[in-house]
Amino acid sequence: MSSQPSGKRRVVVAPEVLPNRPLLKVNSYESDGEGYSIDSVGVTFGSGPKSKNRYIAPTGLSNVAETLRRYVLIRSRYSLPDVEKYAKRWEVSPGTIHAANRILSNHRYIHTFGEDPSIGTSEVKVLASVLGEGDPPKQALLALMSHQGTRAYYDALRLVNDPLLESDLSEIYRSIDYFMYDRHLINYLPRINHERSDYRKQGLKYWKYFVQQLDQMINIQRGVQADRREQGDKVEEGTPKVHPKPRDLHGEWEPLVVAKPELSVNHTGKLGRRVIAADSGREPRYINRIVTDPERRIFSRKTRALGGVVVIDCSGSMHLSEDDLDRLLKASSGATVLCYSGGYNRPDKPNVWVVARKGRMMRRLPEFPGDNAVDGPAIVYAASLRDNGGQPLIWVSDGYVTGINTGTGDERLQKDMDYIKRRHRVIQVETVQEAEALMKRLQGGSR
Repeated sequence: MSSQPSGKRRVVVAPEVLPNRPLLKVNSYESDGEGYSIDSVGVTFGSGPKSKNRYIAPTGLSNVAETLRRYVLIRSRYSLPDVEKYAKRWEVSPGTIHAANRILSNHRYIHTFGEDPSIGTSEVKVLASVLGEGDPPKQALLALMSHQGTRAYYDALRLVNDPLLESDLSEIYRSIDYFMYDRHLINYLPRINHERSDYRKQGLKYWKYFVQQLDQMINIQRGVQADRREQGDKVEEGTPKVHPKPRDLHGEWEPLVVAKPELSVNHTGKLGRRVIAADSGREPRYINRIVTDPERRIFSRKTRALGGVVVIDCSGSMHLSEDDLDRLLKASSGATVLCYSGGYNRPDKPNVWVVARKGRMMRRLPEFPGDNAVDGPAIVYAASLRDNGGQPLIWVSDGYVTGINTGTGDERLQKDMDYIKRRHRVIQVETVQEAEALMKRLQGGSR
């Protein structure tokens, strides 16, 4: 850092204090203005040896200004030059490269300074609003992922109302988090600044891998959204046949035996019904949209109930009491609810119970054997009860699955579960408390 010699002291950023970067055509910098949020600061690199690199960073002595100046220094060290060139060469979008650079900069900043650079420097309400309206564009998803590792990411995700989208984004976050804690990868990415050319090539090789993985994850998520829209528009008649076939599952699961007891108690609700912005109505509700929304959707309307299926693991490892099950049933009003629990040496005895369906539920729950043994087939059967592919499928379980004479570490069972969760877009929650919170969001309640 350097300060102006006269007048009011204003600390300014000075990327020149960092070692030269061999990838850059020129290593001198000049200011290109001031930015006051983590999304508005950064660097752009000169296209020729006579053009300087330019940075946007705030002056002043405040803590926020100091944080942003530090962040610009980190970005000037790790941002890739010639983004358009690398994007074309690696067959990714330029936005993906910028997001990847931000992700690494977040990681390096926190590692170097021991603090979160997004605190006091980020505003995510507009981003969360775009994500929450459904079918967010790729650039919005990348903008969210650029906050990876910071509180700003969680602040934005907490405002997303779609639990399926929230689950997908959390899965991408966990995958990126895995990369960031891969010592091999994190040690090679900074090699783009190494004095040796072979090390720089190695660094670019890992950048290519990281960026392509990020781009693929975002593209897959966009594809999932498209499938969801298509399936959601088509309400299928009858029950789709998605029962497990022998070629689909490879573990030794207990044969599926479904009990459909009498449902004598009302279980009506509005699972998935929510209030959204609209361009017509009786009374304005979102006045701020006059400025922020080009379509000026200042009114509100209620969407139709989404419904869904809830699958509850009633094995002994879950330690569910009658009160727990009662709370889950009440929280899931409007959904189809299945309970499952296998048991050894129980041929032809039920191991899956449909305890709520089409607005009705059981008066008294059955006694469960207490083992797992049928986790995979139970979830696949539950998927067959969805009215359409856009409905959520929620699995309440600690994730410890077993089959016939197999323990929780059986590799084939785990592969089956990975396939089932991906194939049927299962949302897993591990505790009653998490399940209740998710149901509350689905019901349109607060988080």
